[in-house]
Formats: sequence, C-alpha cells, structure tokens
Amino acid sequence: MNSIWLHRLFFCVLIFLSACSSQAPTSTEKAATERVVIAPNHPQIRYTGRVAVSAEAAVYDWANVQIELKVKAPQIELLFEDGRNDYNLFIDGNWQKVIVTAKEQQAYPVDLGEGEHRVLITKRTGPNFGSGTFLGVALPQGGKLFNLPPRPSRKIEFIGDSYTVGYGNEGPGVDCGGVYRPYENSYLTFATIAARELNAESHLTAISGYGAVRNYGDPNPTSDTPMPFYYARTLMERDDLPWDLASWKPDAVVVKLGANDHSTQPEPPADVFIAGLQGLLEQVHSAYGDVPVFLVADTFRKQLAERVERTTALERDKGNNQAYYVVLKHPSRDQLGCDSHPSVAAQEIMAVELVDAIKPVLNW
Repeated sequence: MNSIWLHRLFFCVLIFLSACSSQAPTSTEKAATERVVIAPNHPQIRYTGRVAVSAEAAVYDWANVQIELKVKAPQIELLFEDGRNDYNLFIDGNWQKVIVTAKEQQAYPVDLGEGEHRVLITKRTGPNFGSGTFLGVALPQGGKLFNLPPRPSRKIEFIGDSYTVGYGNEGPGVDCGGVYRPYENSYLTFATIAARELNAESHLTAISGYGAVRNYGDPNPTSDTPMPFYYARTLMERDDLPWDLASWKPDAVVVKLGANDHSTQPEPPADVFIAGLQGLLEQVHSAYGDVPVFLVADTFRKQLAERVERTTALERDKGNNQAYYVVLKHPSRDQLGCDSHPSVAAQEIMAVELVDAIKPVLNW
C-alpha cells in the first residue's frame, strides 16, 4: 500500500473517532440525565413535626407536618403513597399549588427550572383523614440536594382540636355541603400563623372533634379516648409508635381544648374537666420540665372560659408559676368557615392576640 492510501486510511479513522466522541455522552453528561431516586431518610431532607422515618418511608398523620429540601434539578417528582391527604407546595417561599393525592398515583411532578430551589411541602389535613406516607424524591433528569439553612431556634408545641387543625378555615361559609378535605389548611391556623410571626418552629398535636375529657357528640360526660390519650404518639392511629418526647423540647406549649367537651350534651362536670386538663399538663411537664404553658379559651362559651381560667389558677397554686391564661375573641359570623369554625381571616386575628400574649412572657 503506497503512502497516499495510508494517509487516506488514517484520515478516515480520525473522522470516525471524532464522530464517535462527539455523539457518545460522557459519564458526566450521562449522570446529568439519569433518573435519581432519593430515599426519604436522606440527611438533606428535613421533616418538621412528628414523623417516623426509615430508608423505605416517612409516615405521619398530624396536621402541618412539613417536608423540605433544597435542590438543583430542572424537575423533581414528589413520591407519596396516600390518597387521603392534601399538601401545600411552596417553592422558594412562594405558594404554588395544592397537591391533592390520589390512591392510584405515586409520583407528583414539579417543574423547577434552572438553579437551586427550596421546596417545602406542608400537610394541610389533620389526622382525622388518616396517615400519609412520603417515599422520597425522584430527579428524572438528574440533580443534587444541598444543605438547608439552620432550623429556627425557637419552638412551640400546640395541643388542640379543630381550631388548631384548621378545620374548614378555607370554606366558602358555614355550610360546606358535607365536604371538608379541600377546605382544611393547617398552614393557616392561629397556631401556625402565630408561630411564624414569632419565628418559631411548631408542632401541632391536635385532633378535630376531640376534647380534654369528652369528644364531640359522645352520649356520655366523658370519653374513653379524648385528646390526651393520643398525646405521646408519633401517629394518632398507631399505638406501636411512641413519640420520643425528648427529641424535640419546645420553649412553650399552647393548649386550646374544651370546645368539644362542652358543645353538646352531656357536658362533663367542672371538676372532671379541670382534672382532665391538669392530667394533660402533667404529661407535658413530665416530658419537658418547667416549660411555660398557655391555656387558651375564647369568648364563645363563658362557662368553658371560666373552667380554663380556674385550671390555670389551680396550676399556679401547685407551684406551676409558668401557667398562663389567654382568652381570644371568638370570630363574628361573617368570619366563619365550615360548620361555624374560624375562617382564615378569623384565624389571623386570633394569631395576633396570641402573639401579643406570648411575647412579653417569653421576651421574644
């Protein structure tokens, strides 16, 4: 073979190699387009609230449980095994939409675009709707998680009922036609609004329809399983998952219970109701020590307010000098949502009143 043919062959080989190298993706390019699934127990996924987390799933049922991450990816898929609960989606602090879970759907896509983004998911619905399961995050086109900023240093726990959960607070009025799931938003209750105003992280341990000693509509003056029965659980519906009360110690505890004890007959006797509230406070102090406790009532039921105020006085007589009584103004009819529960506007007013009561006590 002469030199001319050798040169031609060499030139063809160069063209072939060049074409291959320009078409075949590099390992970096391949990684950038591969689907990545991040487990729910990844250290850069943050949970707020009572959650049982493993490599397979994060399980929860209390209102306003939050899931947060910081990610750089053009698109993510939030993976849920649910169908009973709804979630708020925030991107970079801005509310985007409600994620309505469906039993037959697991992946919920979210477009993010270029750059790093902070994604926050908050559980709108309370434990009455059942538990939810978070299975992690998928990055269909690749991506990376980053560390989130530090958590707020302040912490407040709220123990309550439907007012704390946010039952019907986004409803069109008092009559919601027996449909409640779309109108419940625990991110916008007096509790969560007040906590954000105080720059505090919050846990909501609250169940709609449950009281200190008697649940709504019970034909007896007391119930076997009122709200305090569930207080130490990670999930309301699971007695096999006790919550580690030492894992999250609040700076203050706010208790608003009693509406369900007194809204239907037969009401519990005063001494029985007060003893029930004091029993709950014993659980609180056993877990957290001498923590400030705010016992909250509103102006709607005078007898209930008097009983809550009496409980506060008895606690102080026992030496619990950090027990405080707070009375909030009950909303007017034009500020009511489903079944005469406070609307978001009413919850905002209640939050202002609560913040005004808490600030001077905690020097916040």
